[in-house]
Amino acid sequence: MKIFKRILIIVALLIGVAVIIGLLLPREQHVERSLVVDASPAVVFEQVNNLKNWENWSPWIKLDPASVRNYSDPAVGAGAYYTWSSENKNVGKGKMTILESQPNTLVSTELEFEGMEKARGYFKFEPDGNGTKVTWAFDANMGSNPFFRIMGLMMDKMLGKNFDEGLQAIKKAAEAAPEAVSPPEVAEPDSMIMEVLE
Repeated sequence: MKIFKRILIIVALLIGVAVIIGLLLPREQHVERSLVVDASPAVVFEQVNNLKNWENWSPWIKLDPASVRNYSDPAVGAGAYYTWSSENKNVGKGKMTILESQPNTLVSTELEFEGMEKARGYFKFEPDGNGTKVTWAFDANMGSNPFFRIMGLMMDKMLGKNFDEGLQAIKKAAEAAPEAVSPPEVAEPDSMIMEVLE
């Protein structure tokens, strides 16, 4: 009986220490990875700005290709979103929304994953020689739960692997895609009038 009590005391002390440590840890966790892609910013940007193209590279879609996905119309640019539902516990249910879209430079997102706080992420596209440096970043709020905060210490290692995999897939998809065609230049009204007069 005494041994049982001692075990309970030790367990209680360990839980107490874990709670104290967890409360001292930061709420916010940041994960970031970068990769250079041999394609123009416009081509790489399109892989992210069009949510349907995420099927080409998202590591979580690849975890369960049979997951049910529904897209907004349109599924491109700021305000676009898709929802997903999966029986795979590592995929679950959620919603991804594009909050901001700056052509060929930035796509920022909001992730709503069932059972967790909303999280923000972004993709930056920067010219790098003849290619594009893509940076994928993610910021999560682990809330006030001390055990979630302790888990947050492992987030970079856990998500970093997925980010590396996703960036490699973006690289493959973008480098295989045709170059984006720039929209034709529209002549200014004054210049068109001058051409007619001539």
